[in-house]
Order: sequence, then structure tokens, then C-alpha cells
Amino acid sequence: MFKVLVRAFFGQFFASELVTSEMQLHRAMVGPLALLITPAVLAPFQLISAFEMVAIRFPQLLDPMTRVVATIFITYSMVSIGVLAAVMWDSLSFDRRDAMVLGPLPLGGSTVVSAKIAALGLLLLVTAVSMNLPMAALFSMTAGNHKSTIGVVRHFVAHMTTTLCAATFIFCLLVALRALIGSLAGRRVAVASILRFLLFSAMLCFIVFVPTALNISQGGRRRPAQLHMLGIPPWSPTNWFLGLYEWIRGSDAGAEWAAAGKQALAFTATMVGVAIAMTIAGYRRQLQLALTPSASTGRLGSARIPRAIAWLFVFADRTARSVSRFILTTLARSSPQQVTIAINAALGLTIVVGALLRANGDITQLMRPRTAVLWIPFMLTYWVAVGLRASFFVPAELPAAWSFRFNAPTRSTAYWSAVRASAIGFLLPLALLFDAPLVLLIGARAAAWNALVVASVVLVLGETIALTVNFIPFTRPYEPGHARLRTRWPLYFIGLFVFAFWPARAAMWTGGDPNGMLHIAEAFLAAAFVLELVGRWRARTWSMDPAEEFVEESTINVLDIGMVVPGVSQS
Repeated sequence: MFKVLVRAFFGQFFASELVTSEMQLHRAMVGPLALLITPAVLAPFQLISAFEMVAIRFPQLLDPMTRVVATIFITYSMVSIGVLAAVMWDSLSFDRRDAMVLGPLPLGGSTVVSAKIAALGLLLLVTAVSMNLPMAALFSMTAGNHKSTIGVVRHFVAHMTTTLCAATFIFCLLVALRALIGSLAGRRVAVASILRFLLFSAMLCFIVFVPTALNISQGGRRRPAQLHMLGIPPWSPTNWFLGLYEWIRGSDAGAEWAAAGKQALAFTATMVGVAIAMTIAGYRRQLQLALTPSASTGRLGSARIPRAIAWLFVFADRTARSVSRFILTTLARSSPQQVTIAINAALGLTIVVGALLRANGDITQLMRPRTAVLWIPFMLTYWVAVGLRASFFVPAELPAAWSFRFNAPTRSTAYWSAVRASAIGFLLPLALLFDAPLVLLIGARAAAWNALVVASVVLVLGETIALTVNFIPFTRPYEPGHARLRTRWPLYFIGLFVFAFWPARAAMWTGGDPNGMLHIAEAFLAAAFVLELVGRWRARTWSMDPAEEFVEESTINVLDIGMVVPGVSQS
């Protein structure tokens, strides 16, 4: 029974509405690992020539360079395992449904909890080893090319031990946090969404901008090579694990590295114990919650403002109001949709960070209106809109879609109206939130006029999204290959200019003049009005799929508890 539970919990990490077969489950497991392993494999190859040049011409810089690169790889291990944990956030701990299913079964609590902990350990082992083993093997040979075999082996052991400890520390931290949040009433989904956005942003920024962190410039005859070290604060956990790395590798200043290395081991062991304790406490807490009705309205409350904004656009249509509330409530409570939006929002933040880095450390450039500053809310809002549209194609609780097919009108313009209202209601609060930091950069007056333009752009984005969706979101199976990134990336690139770059550039040209900003907003409002007319005309062809076309075998999710267990007679 323990093995059955471990296998069920491990498969739960990759289960979703998009996975309908064992083969697709394997692809869902391999895909994220392949994405994270690729940078780890390519990075050591790119460093071969740099290490050769430093080892031959400036050997005194070899150890500092090794520490810089080791810090980068340690950080990558921590960030990547954090991204995987964020994607699988809902499965990191027990929830109310787990307690309701497993509680009545003749299973001891220790068996259930130990199986969950074993599944978490297996997930950590598979992902951490898969990401760090190729990186450790390649980097140890690259950095230890001019060392003895023992030196290369110690380098490999130091790299594997350190990166695994760093990954374990972050993974256990997120497991403990998930168990703590799951045991508390309130806005659990909002916390998960923020964590995902931050981790995805850190991952993308790390992959895109880490090559500039290690800048080796070859000097002249009398000038040595220049190595720009990473500006990492002393309190960063990466310093602990760098100390462990140097301690195992046998670097100089052994006492100092040994102290930091012991701290890394102590903090990692402590976090493992905390994660185990929180998992045990979380299961007991969920057993208690399963016996009482839930009175929390946190998930519905998290969509209160978007629903109020959407109501302004559909208040006269009861069907549209119901569909828009369904869409916004699903966005507030469904994890797969939030992951899609968080990934795209992180991509937008990466572009913003890249543009701001062109200031070369000159903070004064951020304090005056320029395109890289004014386009921050436009860029973030645009990529959130891209993620929002993509999330509409991700199913959520497909059996619930039957209620629309049996109870909703077969043909109605309310579906288009609900999608438009939901998109605007979801995007507008976020867009104004993205514009708020500009108050500190360019002043309250300029930020307010910029917010007016941002709001008009949101209206056009909402109308555009409604034109490209001809079904009720989340209610139909996912179409494989629908994203078609190979063929549609030019459209996203053009949209980047239409909804982000050009509005910011036009706002900068006005010089903050209110009349100029009003003209820009009026232009987008006119475009929204035209799209509104086109959408209403096109919405006449919208129809709900007949129920008989949505034929799907009724399935029951089980834990394979009825399978043949060795040593148990089947009578």
C-alpha cells in the first residue's frame, strides 16, 4: 500500500486537465526537465575558452573566476527547483480533497504522511540530479582542466553536493510554506500566484542576463584581465553554499569557508526537518477541515474587484453576468490558468528589466520620462493579456462544462460580451497597479495621465481578446498545438509595438502635455469602439457546442488501491 500511495502522490505532481494518457504524463514530466537542463549543459561549454585564457595568462584569477561561476550555478539550481515547485504548488502538500479521500480509508496517518514525504523526496531527487549532474560533470572538467585527477573529482563532488543542498533548501522552504498557507484560511491562491510570478521572473532574468554577470576583458601588455565579480549581499543564502563548495573543493582560507559550509549544512538540515514537520501538521489540519464546511470566501473575494469592473460592461445581460463571473472566479481559484499567466507576465518583466539595465547603473535616467520607463505598465499589461488569452484555452474541471451545454442558450451574443468584460475586468486593476510605481519615478501628475492611456489600451486589449476567442473559456478540451508559436510569434511581436512601445513613445513625445495624452487616449478609445462593433457583429455567430459533440467517457480518479498487492489474497 505504501508503494501505491507513493506512486499516486508522485503522479499527482504532473496531473492536469491537459494530461489524458500515460504517454502525455511522461511528456509532462520530461518537458520541464529538458527546458531546465539545456542551459545547465550549454553554459560550461561557453566557459571553456574563458577558463583556458585565464589559466594560461592570469592564473591568479582562476580561483576567483571559479567562485563566480560556481555562485551562478548554485543560484541556477535554487531558482530552477523553485520554479518547478511553484508549478507543482498545489501538490506540494495535502489539501482538503486529499483528506476527504484518504481520511475514511483504512490507512494509518503515518503511512499517508510517509508516502507523501517519500514522493516529495523522489521528486526532489529526480529533478535536482537531472539538472545538476550534467552541469557538475562538464564544469568540473572545464574548471579543473589544469589540475590533477583528484582535483577534478573534488571539484565534481563539491559541485554536486553544494547544488543538491541548495536545491533541497529551497524546495523544503517552499514545501513548508505551502503547508503553512494550506492550513490557514484566506487568500491562498493570491500568495501562490505572486510566488510563481516572482520565481518565473527570476528564472527568465537569470537565463537572459547572467552572461553579463561574468565579464572578462583581456587587458593590454601591462594590464591584467578584468573580472567583474557578482554583487551578492553577505546575507544571501548563496554565500553559505559557496562556502560549502570551497570547503569541499579544498580552497584557500579553509577556516572561513568551513564555517560558511557548516552553516549551509545546518540550515539545510533544519529546513528539511521543518518541511517534514509542516507536512505532518498540514495533513492533520486538512483532516480537521474536511469534517467542517468551508466558510472562507477568500477565493471568491480575490476576484471581487475584477467582477465589479466586468459588471459595468454586462450589467444588463444576466447570461453574460453569469459567464463573466464563472470566468473570473475560475481565474481566481484555478492553478493551471495562473501558471500560464504568470509565465507570460514574467516574460514581460524580463523585457522591462533588460530595457532598464541599459541605464548602466545611472539611477537618474529612471527619474525622467523615457520609453523604457513609460512602457513598464504597457509592457507588463500586454504580456499578462497574452497569458490571459492563452489561459482561456486551458480547461478547468471539464465535467463542469456540461452545465453550460444543458442550461445555457445554444446561440447568444452574451458569450462574447462576457469574455470581453472578463478580460477588461481582469486586466484593468493590474494595469493600474503596474502604473502606480511610476509615481515615484516621474511624479504623480505624469503617472496619472499615463494611467489614462494605459486604461484606454486595456479596453483595446479586451476587445482584441474577445475577437480571438469563440467559446466559453475553460469549458472545452485543450487542442494540442494550438499555441503555434512557430507561426504566431510575428503577431506577438507586432502586438508588442502596438500595445506597448508605440503608446509609450507617443506619450513621451507629448512631453506630459495633458492635451497630447488625451489625444492618445481618444485614439485608443476610437479603436476600441471599432472593435466593439466588429465584435458584436461577429458574436451573432457564436454558439454553444451541442451536448452530443462533447462526448467524453465518465472517469473516476482512483489511487489504484484495488490493484493486486503481493501477499494479499484476492477472493
